[in-house]
Amino acid sequence: MMGPRALVALAVLASLARGGQVPNFQGCMDAVAKSLPYCDVSLPLEKRLDDLLSHMSLLDKLAQITPQKDLGDECTTFTRGMPEIGLPEWVWLVETNTNVASACPKEGRCATTFVGPMGLGATFNRSVWRLKGTVFGTEMRAFSNIGGTRFNIGNKARIGLTAFGPNINIARDPRFGRSSELPGEDPFLSGTYAYEMVSGMQEKDSHNYPKIAAFLKHFTAYSTEANRGHDTYNISAYDFFDSYLPQYERAFVAQPAGVMCSYNAENGQPSCANDWLLNKVLRSWKPDALVSTDCGAVNNLKGPPVYAPDDESAAAWSLMNGTDSRVCRGVEWH
Repeated sequence: MMGPRALVALAVLASLARGGQVPNFQGCMDAVAKSLPYCDVSLPLEKRLDDLLSHMSLLDKLAQITPQKDLGDECTTFTRGMPEIGLPEWVWLVETNTNVASACPKEGRCATTFVGPMGLGATFNRSVWRLKGTVFGTEMRAFSNIGGTRFNIGNKARIGLTAFGPNINIARDPRFGRSSELPGEDPFLSGTYAYEMVSGMQEKDSHNYPKIAAFLKHFTAYSTEANRGHDTYNISAYDFFDSYLPQYERAFVAQPAGVMCSYNAENGQPSCANDWLLNKVLRSWKPDALVSTDCGAVNNLKGPPVYAPDDESAAAWSLMNGTDSRVCRGVEWH
């Protein structure tokens, strides 16, 4: 399971800026932050993170990994800053599947919208897939730097650097309501598509900082919308490793930041509380992979197939089995 050091490093230290007006969400910019060891770039990262965490209570740490209702829309996932140490707020959820989901800053100045993933998948063109990721990374970083927002201009949901996409579930049935989000039915094609796209999204600058942090969706075996969140499927080991895992394994060669776990359960165990899937499989590809839930997935644990008896149990089951942060509404982690 990804520890608090890695979580904070992703959300805060990876977005350091270098002078000028304070850009959107970026840390280590004001006098308070600059006076503390966690913003001293001459120190090893572990020492900086030790200092940052030393200023946080348990509730402060929880406020970094679960939506804060008083800050804005829960589904967009606002997490709390700490002004007393110069730590900014953060908005986790920005969709990046067909474009960077953002408002147009001005007329005619909008995010590039690509042909749907299935159309791009049908090109079998790795260069196009890499270029799509490059455009996403550049545009999302630009939106973040200018204080761009989601939905409409002036919305509180500002664009950060945590990008949720591409979606590489398998298109198994045309009746699945999200087939338009997917590159195709073949795991090798989908994995190669994601590898190229993530490689473009996370291109590094001259200081070795990636442009953005990409999260793959939805891990895994998610291919129906009916009764989502309470459905379970009997999946053999063969089908896991033939159909539902190889595309993610291929994509993780590009080392995305992590995944969004899927609503469904596999063999009775929900994806967002599945030790085997998240800790044994996913983290064999990347030990510090970050796992975020889909919207309301922790709350869903209180229903079938596992029937968590209360909020505390649902939160504990997800955290103890590999989930790191909660996207959207549902139970409170406290």
